[in-house]
Amino acid sequence: MTDNPPPTVPQTIETERLLIRCPRPGDGKALYDAIIASREHLSAWLTWASWPNITVKRAEASVLRNRDRYLKSEDMTMFIFLKESNALIGGSGLHDPDWKVPKFEIGYWQHVDYGGHGYMTEAVNAIADLAIRQLGTKRLQLECYPHNERSIRVAERCGFHLEARLANYRRHHQTSVLHDWLIFARLPNY
Repeated sequence: MTDNPPPTVPQTIETERLLIRCPRPGDGKALYDAIIASREHLSAWLTWASWPNITVKRAEASVLRNRDRYLKSEDMTMFIFLKESNALIGGSGLHDPDWKVPKFEIGYWQHVDYGGHGYMTEAVNAIADLAIRQLGTKRLQLECYPHNERSIRVAERCGFHLEARLANYRRHHQTSVLHDWLIFARLPNY
């Protein structure tokens, strides 16, 4: 029996306020600007936000790598833009796909200047809807630190249920303090 190739993942999702899409050549500057503006906020949660050598050139290289992986359905990093201003306000996507199930992990980050408006909830709901309705996913997973209250609230608002708390699971990338880790899941028709 041969494995079927993964389906083509739509490159654009549109919501009332947002355009969520596959990275495109030229997005590196907007990505760089969003990371630099939000670095202090993001670095507490994301290892890559702490990288000291980020440049526009490296951000653009990341955009091109992520685009290539997206087009191959290997990992679908998505950028989130406000429709009214075309400002890059964050990122999300369907990561670590297992097309045999199919299942994905949803991750997300948000530009610090755009928090508190429900944009990430809107984006995650739209991405989850795409995964369930168009890609036939049987499981979506979302993971975070137990003290990341904003991320936990997004998960809960988007219909993810706490499935596990893994004790002493991960060391914080900045402090090396050992932390528990939360795993949330959303299943179709759950």
